[in-house]
Amino acid sequence: MRFVVVGAGSIGLLIGSYLAQNKADVTFWVRRETQATQLKQGLIRLDGSKARTRFEVAAVTNMEDLPLDALWIIAVKYDALQEVLPAISSLPRQPDLLFIQNGIGHLSLVDQFELGHVSFATVEHGAGRVDDRTVLHNGIGPITIAVDEKNEQTIKWLEKIDPQCFPIQIQENAEKLLLRKVLINCAINPLTAILQVRNGQLTENFHFYQLFRQLCEELLTNFPEMEDMLTFEDIALVCQRTANNQSSMLVDRIKGNAMEIETIVTAVLHKIEQRKGHAPILKNLEMMLLGINGSEES
Repeated sequence: MRFVVVGAGSIGLLIGSYLAQNKADVTFWVRRETQATQLKQGLIRLDGSKARTRFEVAAVTNMEDLPLDALWIIAVKYDALQEVLPAISSLPRQPDLLFIQNGIGHLSLVDQFELGHVSFATVEHGAGRVDDRTVLHNGIGPITIAVDEKNEQTIKWLEKIDPQCFPIQIQENAEKLLLRKVLINCAINPLTAILQVRNGQLTENFHFYQLFRQLCEELLTNFPEMEDMLTFEDIALVCQRTANNQSSMLVDRIKGNAMEIETIVTAVLHKIEQRKGHAPILKNLEMMLLGINGSEES
């Protein structure tokens, strides 16, 4: 099997490592030549026990060097996606695409381009990028995929990789899958970024837990149609599985990068407003995050 991984952040590196572990042909498409050079020396995965495994992968910076007969796994944030999609849509032949999603702004963006067969996935693993070629896998969770029929054989191959450490689940409804993921992110990312705590502290600290529970209840009340797919216990379980992980929003804050607010928090608030709902806690968190973004970027 051949795969292209677009983006070598924590999730891109983690997915690439498990693909390579199963003897797949893996090529990373990255921006920086320095990262490509590092990856060519071997992708390294550190597991929770600090076990260190090295995998052979390829890495390029030029899109023209990528194989088109591969499944392209798109693991970049929304801002980068706005640059990547026009480039992909200009290819002479369209590869099959699997988008790894954090927010819900991606669906409408993808619809703006002429692309090949498209599938969407969400990831509940805990992972942290240590350096340009090293990823720490510190929490096991499912990768859930809403499958395009064209990609069914590839997905069946993915399911066999490592069911214990790299479980794959299938979901038919892409929109509900992505809404589930963004609601989980809305419950965890803003609080961890503002409080500057790891995920597990939202359930371990009594006072943080009270706020976390109130936020979850507010979100779930506004989306009653998700009752069969998402409960407070589900969200708390994600915190526990990724207890030692820093959320992507907290990592961005620590690094001084712009936090991904609009496609996660603002997008959910917009959906709530459209259905005449109320989310005062989430609205207050949005204002705090926007204020932090502005003050730390200036």
